[in-house]
Amino acid sequence: MSTSSHWSFSGRILLSSGCVLTCALIALAIALHHQVPVFFACSVILLVSLMMLFLLLGHYTRRRQRILATLEDGIKSIKDGDLSLRISPTPDPDLARLIDLYNQLTTNLKQQKQKLNQKELVLDSIVQASPMATLLLDKQHHIVYHNAAARQLLHKQPGALTGSSLEVACDALPAALAQALNSGYTGMLSFEQQEQKHTYYLGVEPVTLNYQPHSLIICKNVSAEQNREEIMLWKNAIRLISHELNNSLAPIQSLTSSAQTMLNQHKHLELLPDMLDTVSQRAHNLSEFIQRYAEYARLPAPSCAAHAIAPLLERLQALYPFTLLGTVPADTGYFDVAQVEQVLLNLLKNAHESGSDRADISVRVVQSQTRLRFAVVDRGSGILPGNLHQALQPFYSTKAQGTGLGLSLCHDIITAHQGQLRLRNREKGGLMVEFDLPLGENTH
Repeated sequence: MSTSSHWSFSGRILLSSGCVLTCALIALAIALHHQVPVFFACSVILLVSLMMLFLLLGHYTRRRQRILATLEDGIKSIKDGDLSLRISPTPDPDLARLIDLYNQLTTNLKQQKQKLNQKELVLDSIVQASPMATLLLDKQHHIVYHNAAARQLLHKQPGALTGSSLEVACDALPAALAQALNSGYTGMLSFEQQEQKHTYYLGVEPVTLNYQPHSLIICKNVSAEQNREEIMLWKNAIRLISHELNNSLAPIQSLTSSAQTMLNQHKHLELLPDMLDTVSQRAHNLSEFIQRYAEYARLPAPSCAAHAIAPLLERLQALYPFTLLGTVPADTGYFDVAQVEQVLLNLLKNAHESGSDRADISVRVVQSQTRLRFAVVDRGSGILPGNLHQALQPFYSTKAQGTGLGLSLCHDIITAHQGQLRLRNREKGGLMVEFDLPLGENTH
C-alpha cells in the first residue's frame, strides 16, 4: 500500500501546496466570518502559507541533498578504487533506481576486481616460477617488476632490485651481457668468460602499463642447450662422414684386394681396367664429398655489388627449368651474385628432386620497400611439419643420399646478406622457400 513517503519529489510539492492552499482557504473563511478586513486577512494568510510551504520544501530538499551527497561520496570512492561503500535504499522513487544502480555497479566492479586479482596472482606465480629471467622497466629504465630467475641472474636481493636502474642492477654481470641488456639487444648472445663459452637468449618488447610505456626484458642462459645441440651436430657430422667414408673405402679395399689376387695368380687380368675405373670413380666421389664439407666450413663473406635479377634467373633457367611468376623487378639488388646463384641453384635442385612436376616448380621475385623477396615453390613431398625447424640445421637431410648441407648453406648465405630464409609447407602439398635481399648498399 502506498504512503506519502513513497511519493515523488514533484508529487510532494503538489501535495504540500494543496494542503497549504486548503488551510489558507479555511483560514480566510474563518477570518471573513469574524468580519476581519479582507486585505489584512489575505496578507496574513499568504505570509503564513508561504512560510509553511518554504519549511516543507526545505525539509524535502535537505533529505534529497543528503542522499545526493552520499551518492557523490560513493562515486568519489569508486574513483579512488574503494568499492566498499554501499548506500542504503531510499523510499524516494526518484532516487531509488539511481541508488540501486550504484549498488549493482559497486558489486559488479568488486567481483571483476577480485577476478582480476586472482588472475594476476596466477600470472605472477607462473612468471615467478619461470626459468627465464623477466624484468619490467619504466620509461626511465627503472625496474618495476622482476621474478626469481632475474634475481638469480643479477645476483641481487628482492629489495635491491625494485626501483633501481637497469645499469646499476647489471653491475655484477659479465661486461658483454650487461652491455647487451642495457642496449636493448634482441637475439642470441655468445661470449667467453674464464675460458668457457656462454650463450644467452635476450628479448625486449615494448608494453603499455597504466597508460605508460614500459619495456619487458627476458633473458635465459641457453649455454647447456647450445652445447647439447652442438654435440648432437658433431655426432651427426661424424656419423655421416664415417658412413660416407665406409661407403667409399669398403669397395675400394675389396677391389684392390681382388686386383692383388688376380696379379698374383695371373688370372682374369682383363678385368683390371674396369676395377681400376671403379676405384678411381669411388675415390673421385669421396674427394667431392670431402670438398663439399670443406667449402661449407670456409664460406667466405659476401662480396656485394649491384646486380640485375633477370640475367641471374635466365642462367638458372637453363640449368633447372622453372616457371617465372609475375614480372621481374627492374631495380638492381645488392648482393654477392655467385653466392645467391648458389642459393637459387640449391633450392631449384631440391624442387626438381622433391617429386614435383616440372610445370609446378615456380619462382617469384617482388620488390618490397628496401628489399627484394624471392620465393621458390613446388608441389613435391614437402617437409614434415615437426621437422621444419630442423631443416636449416647442418647435417640434417630427408634424402637417403643427402649430406644435409644444402639448405644450411643457403641459410648461412642469406643470413650473411642480412636477410632471412623461411620454409613453409603449402596447403595442397609442396614446399615454399622464401628469402630476402637488400636493394642497395645503404640497406645492406
